[in-house]
Amino acid sequence: MSSNPLRIQELLDLCIAFLSESPADLLSCSLVARCWVNAAQSERFRTPHPISVRSRSEPDRVARKFCNALSKSPRLGHHVRELSMGNWPTLILNLDPVIFTHLHTLRFIIKNVSLSYDLYRPLLSLPTLRTLHLDTSSRFSASVKFLALCPTIRHLDLSCREDYEESQADPAFSLSEKPAFIRLMSLQLAISGGEDPMQHNINQAALYPLDISELKALSIWGSSMIRWDSLPQAAQESIRIVDSNFWLGKLDLSPFKSLTVLRLGMIQGGSAESDVRCTLASISPSNPIQIVVLGLSNGLLRYNKEECAQIDRILLSLASGGVRVELEFHLETRGAEEKVRDWFPTITVENKFHLVYRSYGMRIRELLSSL
Repeated sequence: MSSNPLRIQELLDLCIAFLSESPADLLSCSLVARCWVNAAQSERFRTPHPISVRSRSEPDRVARKFCNALSKSPRLGHHVRELSMGNWPTLILNLDPVIFTHLHTLRFIIKNVSLSYDLYRPLLSLPTLRTLHLDTSSRFSASVKFLALCPTIRHLDLSCREDYEESQADPAFSLSEKPAFIRLMSLQLAISGGEDPMQHNINQAALYPLDISELKALSIWGSSMIRWDSLPQAAQESIRIVDSNFWLGKLDLSPFKSLTVLRLGMIQGGSAESDVRCTLASISPSNPIQIVVLGLSNGLLRYNKEECAQIDRILLSLASGGVRVELEFHLETRGAEEKVRDWFPTITVENKFHLVYRSYGMRIRELLSSL
């Protein structure tokens, strides 16, 4: 063991871990001794202090400071594992000299993908990139074609706009007819509505260049225009997690031969409770489902109590058969368990459920880790 306490690896690891949430303290650590520089910089730039992506035009102070630091010292790019950026062309251009050797996760807000092809190519084509979160105002078909820039991603979170009939043909993204080459393991898809939207297939042709034949997790939010039955058979048989946050119809679970985790989000009002009940009731004893998650609104006040009573009995039956039942909130609501007892009394009395809190961003990652 070194006689110099500054060179004791255990001490260094403890200090860096304790101060990992404080960029200012990590900077101070890098000035303690030469042997502390690499460890402090690695922790500081591994997952940069959260950069606001709310502004689609002007970069915030943290983003500008971070990008300036990287552009002045391009070698710091070796430490970066995750990067969150808004629609800020100037700052992104400043990152051109930075060498990202370990970057695996990107989060972008891009207003118009048709105008951003060349700007984002250097970052999206990195061979280490595995996860992409893309929030865009562009249409679904254009957004999917834009993904040809990132052939190595395995996990995609895409938020885009509904297609119109006339927007399907986009000459800016003409691709040759080749086999799909982006093999996804998980897909989160959120499509916001518009005037006269068209129905969206999620088959191989509509998703080119994405290959979903070996998909493990599928999450769909917010559109009644997505045809679940358009999934290719290979994807239906490989998917182990199905997640829908805005449920607008009963889902036929019979094609999902390997389904292990089912998450259904109950929105307030409409027929969501009935659709959830019908979907849960269709689960057969031979189904391999191990976890059922019911995502609940924090209010619970507008739910159909009669439908909830029926859901309660179905959940108890599933739990008695060995299925783990989770009732999920997105905020730690005061008295959440008491509210659950009112709406789902049977499963509560039998103590057959698990009350969990998850943020929207953590949902799929946590569920994937359960596999």
